[in-house]
Amino acid sequence: MKNDLENPFADYGRIVSGERFIGRQADLQAIENRTLRPSEPGNLAIVGDARVGKSSLVYQAVMEPKDRLLKNKQVPIRINLATYDTRAHFFRSLVTECFDELEELGWLTEPVVNAKNQALQDELSWPTEYRRIQRFFEKIKQAGYRILFILDEFDHARYLFQNDINSFQGLRELSYNPKWRVTFITLSRRTVYDIEVQTRGISTFAGVFHTHYLKMFPDQEMQEFYGKLIPIGIQVTDEIRARFFHYCGGHPYLLDVLGYEAVEQYRKYNDFDLDNAAHRVEHEFLGHYDHMATRLGENENFNRLLQILFGPVVDVKPSDIDELLRYGFLRKLSDGNYVTFSDHFQTYLKLREREVDLWPIWGKTEKSLRKVISASMIDRYGECWISKLEKSRPNLKQIFQNCREAQKKEEKSFGNRASRNLIDFTYPQDLFTILFAEWRVFRPVFKKDKNHWDQRAQLLAKVRNPLAHNRDQSLYEHDRQIAEGYCKEILAVLNP
Repeated sequence: MKNDLENPFADYGRIVSGERFIGRQADLQAIENRTLRPSEPGNLAIVGDARVGKSSLVYQAVMEPKDRLLKNKQVPIRINLATYDTRAHFFRSLVTECFDELEELGWLTEPVVNAKNQALQDELSWPTEYRRIQRFFEKIKQAGYRILFILDEFDHARYLFQNDINSFQGLRELSYNPKWRVTFITLSRRTVYDIEVQTRGISTFAGVFHTHYLKMFPDQEMQEFYGKLIPIGIQVTDEIRARFFHYCGGHPYLLDVLGYEAVEQYRKYNDFDLDNAAHRVEHEFLGHYDHMATRLGENENFNRLLQILFGPVVDVKPSDIDELLRYGFLRKLSDGNYVTFSDHFQTYLKLREREVDLWPIWGKTEKSLRKVISASMIDRYGECWISKLEKSRPNLKQIFQNCREAQKKEEKSFGNRASRNLIDFTYPQDLFTILFAEWRVFRPVFKKDKNHWDQRAQLLAKVRNPLAHNRDQSLYEHDRQIAEGYCKEILAVLNP
């Protein structure tokens, strides 16, 4: 037992900084170039999914080098928007947080003090209070100081500024007018524009921001992550790298969760077993995935992600793909196919895909086909019909072997949440291959000849494909309309 071992991931889930911070050189440079280096900096919106490292990135870029910034009279101030419940409370805090920081630095001037006292008087109307807030920052600007506000959890503006265009306009004016200009860095899961849309109080606040997306670690950062394991005596093999990538891809939070548990197991048993560690933190992974799915579902991106990965493609536009790529939910492979950031998450999405009715008529058709195949084969071969069918029809063996592999993969990752019905893992082409192999059984059900249904099988298989296999969108729309007619025909036959 390695009781004296210090787990390098013990602080997972919190803001990381210093030696614990990994990579992000391009992202750090983007913050430097937009908000720190220029004599007249601009606003920056850091956008990325939850727990992808937005707060840690900005802390490393702005708060870690605070002493250097202060020498240039740049004053960074971090505010968590989610801790405020009213507009007035938030805007007054811009004054108080700034005043307290200048007081601690010994940088207060008499005009700044007077302006602060004027701005914080009670029972002021919003126009009067806002003009005094402007005047406060004007006095700070005249004293030679530049204020940089880091607004964390900016998604909370959806509620804080609900139906309130004045709040966004107020922030815009604070950062726009040269007389009192302050700089904002916002951290959010949604873009500033989308947040404004959800408040139903559209302004032009988003227009004064440059948006920078933060996604998963690329390969260089992954190597830095693996390097955290070496000092504690773990030999990082290609197999360990592959297993980490299988479970986490480059997701910073998931890497830390799995890394922490694996190191704890290593401490206890002197065995670095990632599969066992992944099983022990399965609930944390699933919880994070479920939250991801919920957030994606707010603007229908969850359904679009399923369409892109698994088909059928119903309403995906190129802009939807671009957005999912920017967030890192999708990766594009060299063959043109899309996958998500990890095999483990993709397996979760495949499991969820069976629960989502992306295209109702198609879902009913697949279920009806699976039902009639199962019922007819049980009547002919009994409950063990799959194994008997594999013996009598060797050409079907590979179909069921693929299904078993997919089922095993799902069971290994998600246990009881996985489907126990092997035929659930078949694709449309598989279903028709089974039908045609046992056509003597199914011909009385389907009535028309095999050639008639083979024509339909080919089109339905094509339409069911993921996005990468259907690049001609105009042709695809035409095919989809025909496919709906075929689905109605099948449903009419199977459910007279």
